[in-house]
Amino acid sequence: MHRWNTIAALTLTACLLAGSPAPGGSYCDWLVGEGRGTDNLVYATAAWDPDGPGPQPELLVVGGEFVHAGSTPANYVAAWDGSTWHSLGAGTNGCVRALTVYNGDLIAGGDFTTAGGVPSNRIARWDGSTWQPFGTGMGGLSIAGVYALTVYNGDLVAGGWFNTAGGVACDCIARWNGSTWQPLGSGMNGRVSALTVYNGELAAGGWFNTAGGVACNRIARWNGSTWQPLGSGMNGSVSALTVYNGELIAGGYFTTAGGVTCNYIARFNGSAWQPLASGMDDAVNALTAYEGELIAGGSFWQAGGVMCFCIARWDGAAWHPLGGFLSWVNAVTVWRGDLIAGGRLAVFGNIARWNGSSWESLGRGLDGTVNALTNYDGELIAGGQFASASGATCNRIARWDGSAWRPLGAGISGDDYSYLYVSVLTVYDGDLIAGGGFTAAGDVPCNCIAR
Repeated sequence: MHRWNTIAALTLTACLLAGSPAPGGSYCDWLVGEGRGTDNLVYATAAWDPDGPGPQPELLVVGGEFVHAGSTPANYVAAWDGSTWHSLGAGTNGCVRALTVYNGDLIAGGDFTTAGGVPSNRIARWDGSTWQPFGTGMGGLSIAGVYALTVYNGDLVAGGWFNTAGGVACDCIARWNGSTWQPLGSGMNGRVSALTVYNGELAAGGWFNTAGGVACNRIARWNGSTWQPLGSGMNGSVSALTVYNGELIAGGYFTTAGGVTCNYIARFNGSAWQPLASGMDDAVNALTAYEGELIAGGSFWQAGGVMCFCIARWDGAAWHPLGGFLSWVNAVTVWRGDLIAGGRLAVFGNIARWNGSSWESLGRGLDGTVNALTNYDGELIAGGQFASASGATCNRIARWDGSAWRPLGAGISGDDYSYLYVSVLTVYDGDLIAGGGFTAAGDVPCNCIAR
């Protein structure tokens, strides 16, 4: 049994809420957007400016399984302008799982078959006034869907679970060149769930073990004409990726990469996978770079044979403990030059900072698990399952000003007190956005989204 927190999975189904500072930087109460938030789960977000440098404001677009945003019928996709929810035409007829921007249009991918009432089959674009299909879209499988979107070499690339795009055979990945869908080689034999660009090539990850007919085992790269493996790939899933010292770093549940024993973390130098010492003794769930070092967090207790208790640092040659914890790390960030770790860290009150030589508590800490961290208005924001911070009632979200923990209004609440949490945090248009399981923020009905 892996020693990891299922909250990591819950972040995929989180809705959104947010808090707004009053003039002068002081905090006021929680505000609902337009009556209430979305009425079901949110899976994707994207910032989109409908007129580019024009006068219209940038919008926060969300997609998921909801059919209302506030009191507005939205049908799985909606846009927030900073004060009001807007529908995007008639929306779609099924879940939206991925969003991106391509050639100035908003692109949505998911499980739907129509957008704005027009047949669209899992992918569509919104130009600001109407939905338009990309040819005949994706299909060929009874449970077809688009799960990942990115832009590569000027083309829109879609990954997911399908075997046709625009009627052309395109197993699980395809590119749109502006007028037609084209395959990227012969595609994958399993779902593509992640896409990014590394060293000028398109990198894809998922559950597949071949790409273009070549053994690739869950990760592959496209050089513009052919799929190539990244070594012989992994023997288990990849859950985290970052770039460190010009190399691609992968963390997850695998124990080999490129046929080499790597134990849950590996680096790709452009030609081969290499271990980072002897790796970890359990999964890596989070990766970041901090002060020239690679930071890994997860459910491991050892890194490179050294006791590290769920968090460790790699200096380019060896793993070192960062004090370590007796449970797991869910989130890492950098705030005021210090590395901050949150999770279930009982010794430090579930949140701690690394000052360069040792871990320190932030006040008396929090009385429950920390799931998410971010920076907002110069302060550190923590969200999770806690009820108090340093003895002050905070109700699942709190702010640290450098000397004390303080609440954000009345925090979040809901009908089912056994299922209240904040699991995701970000900043949009100057407001703090947070998501989780709740029905109110600051005692105002919010149903998954507020500011």
